[in-house]
Amino acid sequence: MTALSLCLIVKDEQDYLERCVESARAAVDEVVIVDTGSSDATPQIARSLADLYAEFPFQGDFSQARNEALRRASGDWVLFLDADEELPAASAWAMPGLLAGASQDVGGMTLARYNFFRNAGFYVTPELKLHRRHPEVRYERAINESLWGAIGRTGTKVVGSGLILNHFGHCRSLASREEKAARYLATFEAETFRDPSDPFFPAFRALILRTLGRFDEAWNLAEQARVLDPKSPLINMFYGHVVRALGDPERTLAAYEHALSLASEDPALLNMTGVALIEAGRPEEAVEFFTAAGRIDPSFVHTRINLGLVAQAQERWAEAADLFTSAMAANPAFGHYDWNAHLEIDYFRATHFETPFGYHGLGYHLAYARMRADQLGV
Repeated sequence: MTALSLCLIVKDEQDYLERCVESARAAVDEVVIVDTGSSDATPQIARSLADLYAEFPFQGDFSQARNEALRRASGDWVLFLDADEELPAASAWAMPGLLAGASQDVGGMTLARYNFFRNAGFYVTPELKLHRRHPEVRYERAINESLWGAIGRTGTKVVGSGLILNHFGHCRSLASREEKAARYLATFEAETFRDPSDPFFPAFRALILRTLGRFDEAWNLAEQARVLDPKSPLINMFYGHVVRALGDPERTLAAYEHALSLASEDPALLNMTGVALIEAGRPEEAVEFFTAAGRIDPSFVHTRINLGLVAQAQERWAEAADLFTSAMAANPAFGHYDWNAHLEIDYFRATHFETPFGYHGLGYHLAYARMRADQLGV
């Protein structure tokens, strides 16, 4: 049997920690929690949940803290989660069998992480959350910490798991998110100073500045990142995200199409090209991009939402309802009970969403499509 260790580093996560651990309980054999300096009830909660609990004062380096947790894990594989993440039940139940069947040349697996906001918007990132435990596989970089390089040096590869993970960190209060953005921005600036040749630091700074509405600065940094690495699909996708925030649909579409020319099978780029086509008034052309993205990576279930939005705009109500229902079944978090209770004025983060402008949450669109289909008897 393949043993799996769940690892977390936590600080002041009393509102999230238990739900995170319990969501993964069916998949894991061991829980390792390292507290980095909580001032709330997190340590008491962590002790009650963990098989191994430790305290490690945070010293400004997230990799250092994560590696302290890894050092204590004993499983064949490690699942590293943040406290504000949750595994859907289907992902938790599927994980042990997936790992047991993994070939020896696989050293890590990504999950499609759905990052939700309080108004039901979301964006999706493939996150390297599962890796085979190895003494030389440790996190690198003080922020935006990564295992990719370490896994590559073991001669193994990272593959997609096909599983979904939900992240609710953006559902915290707007004030707390602004404060976190400021902290991250300062850390990224320091990392840029240490290594000005790394394009990812200005690229991530650009995305943070975009969320704060500082578009001119975001634009300049996105351009800087593209100069440093003009052939990176990810850097060019980030550039497209910043251009989208500027409100120019045609330039946004051109940016995503250029990024897609560098990685034609990238599901995230296919999806965002489809979104840009809708926002440029060309929804019929978007369908093939959403379809291709969902075919390449079935965990990108939001492509079904986007296909449903096209069908809805064309008043094909029964088809829209079927697509929305399929997406909801694949990830029930789209219908999270909190979405209907939280409205906030947060203008700039709408440009994060990987759905067209005008998306109001899957529950709303599903209910409306069903109502219209019933009214028309279709």
